[in-house]
Amino acid sequence: MQLLLLLPWIGYVHGLSTITSNKVVKKVSTQQSQLSQRKSITPTTPNTYSFTIPLTNKRPKPTSFLETLSELWNDPRPISDLIASNDRSNVGERKDELTGDIEEIPYCIVSDEFEVEDGELFQILLYPRGRFVREGAGRSGTASSNSNDDITGPASAYLRYLPNKYGDEIDIAWKLQLSYSSTNANGDDDGNDNYDDNGEENQRTLSISTSGGLPKSNTTWSAAMTFCTEYESVESVGRTTDWGSSTWSAREVCNALGSKNLVAEGEITVFDRRSGESSFGLALPMKGAMGAVLKARNSAAAAARSTNTNTNNVGNVLQRDYRVGEVIVPRDIPGLNTEVQALKETFVYPGIDYRIMTMADQYGNPIFSTESLKDGNEKSQARLALRPCGWKTQQQLWKQNGMTTDWPIDIPVHMVSQLTTTRFNPDSAIPRIVSAFQRDWFTYTLALCIAITPIPLTLFARNFVSLYDIPSASMEPTLLKGDVLLVEKFPGVYDRTGRGDVVLFRPPSALRDIVYSSGSQLSSTSLFLKRIAGLPGDDSIRLVDDNGVSTNGMNVVGPDRNLYADEPLQLIEKYLENGNGKDFDKLGDDDVYVLGDCKAVSVDSRVFGILPKENIVGKPMARIWPLDRIKLSGPF
Repeated sequence: MQLLLLLPWIGYVHGLSTITSNKVVKKVSTQQSQLSQRKSITPTTPNTYSFTIPLTNKRPKPTSFLETLSELWNDPRPISDLIASNDRSNVGERKDELTGDIEEIPYCIVSDEFEVEDGELFQILLYPRGRFVREGAGRSGTASSNSNDDITGPASAYLRYLPNKYGDEIDIAWKLQLSYSSTNANGDDDGNDNYDDNGEENQRTLSISTSGGLPKSNTTWSAAMTFCTEYESVESVGRTTDWGSSTWSAREVCNALGSKNLVAEGEITVFDRRSGESSFGLALPMKGAMGAVLKARNSAAAAARSTNTNTNNVGNVLQRDYRVGEVIVPRDIPGLNTEVQALKETFVYPGIDYRIMTMADQYGNPIFSTESLKDGNEKSQARLALRPCGWKTQQQLWKQNGMTTDWPIDIPVHMVSQLTTTRFNPDSAIPRIVSAFQRDWFTYTLALCIAITPIPLTLFARNFVSLYDIPSASMEPTLLKGDVLLVEKFPGVYDRTGRGDVVLFRPPSALRDIVYSSGSQLSSTSLFLKRIAGLPGDDSIRLVDDNGVSTNGMNVVGPDRNLYADEPLQLIEKYLENGNGKDFDKLGDDDVYVLGDCKAVSVDSRVFGILPKENIVGKPMARIWPLDRIKLSGPF
């Protein structure tokens, strides 16, 4: 109980504790000079501030029990790993490309404080290998080497608010870039694109995989939120202490550390700021997080009642207000089938959580809330930049429904005002549950069944048995896309594996590179499935006619790999042109060579090269779905 009473104070200390630093302040022209002059959107024009902050300071180690407790409380990595770690402040090593020195990669880099709007302080938090990477983890989950090529996955950068006192909060939109330069000691053009012909230093901006809000960009992350005290943050209504994205490449960020002078630069636009916003006050109406939740909930509920009453008279429907950062949930409302279908055509579906990343009025001027607009017509014409919450959902919606552009989707308020609610309204529960089961009914049904099983059985299943859903055509016709396999993951799986067996494995570094370069994502638990074609000691691994493979002078063991028709675009040909596995004299003692059963589409060892046998973690025992293809025992 005493610990629970201390937690709000601990969180507040976390929000304020920083390294000793110099404040960097740079105020630029107000937003008015950048806005369309056709219409004023707010009584007070927001101010915009630019910043350029070096990213060199490793997060300091805690010096007291409370600081240690605060760090553990706010670290998203598994607590068991943090406690067992010798040094949770580092996550591997990197080689400085300019000096050749081997340096540790810090888990978190904390910038100096910088000031906007007369005393409002911010910092940039950079996680060079992402927020969830573990100590010493290399690409494949083993100890990393000294090569930067062995670094994959995303890097994360966050903007962090440092309130002066409890209850301070500020409404902002921000843009963020990471860039670096180098020092050419000789002053000559060495072919590095960081220099011009005279040897002058150039700045290079790191690319990103997605841009957050609008406008879309290949280098600039953008978003808007209310930044507040940590214990007043509720991200579902757009309130946070720190916010950012894992959209940068970990390898590029790690390459830019050290002598390349990595910096964060961008803009912060301030719309409003307040003090005394505490949920623990007695005054009404409530303030802080509770006030924001109740306001969003009540606004959505009033709009829902109006919609239900005036389904056939849209002109009388109450227009609810929206704020950037909040999460909205579309609903499938009887009588509004045309409106629901129009929304689906923009890839916004009932039951999916969408966050408002940025917002603009009908003229394209940035705004923070539709409350700043004068009447219902102006509010209905405001534009919302929406993204589904969670990258996995984004990938599902993108691929399954034919989406060809990146998020966010830009839509007018009038398309969603009758159909959306919040996470806190009871009428969002059923659409969210239905949507989840529609996307992956088998997985959610199984999860529900496991949730009600005895705990020992659940722990056993989690560690030694799992399900694997075939995601592609690479193993056809043996395994079809959508097949569900029951997989065993008992220790020593490789010792029970022979030539021609189908195995599940953690992707090696080269395969991860291919996945990331295609715009897709991988989690720390992502697995791939192929057939073992070559074992340690095999020699003369060759790519033969028609993209087949021979080992030891003979065709590989396995089914006929020509049974599946060629993919029309012949994309595999492009991968094979520079494939890493076209010619091996001999496999090492710890190497295997794996192939998919469909050579026309399978990205396998022909493309990414050898697979370390330690990456093999499982074997399929049975196919349990679909019902007409059930197979209760192997081999496959």
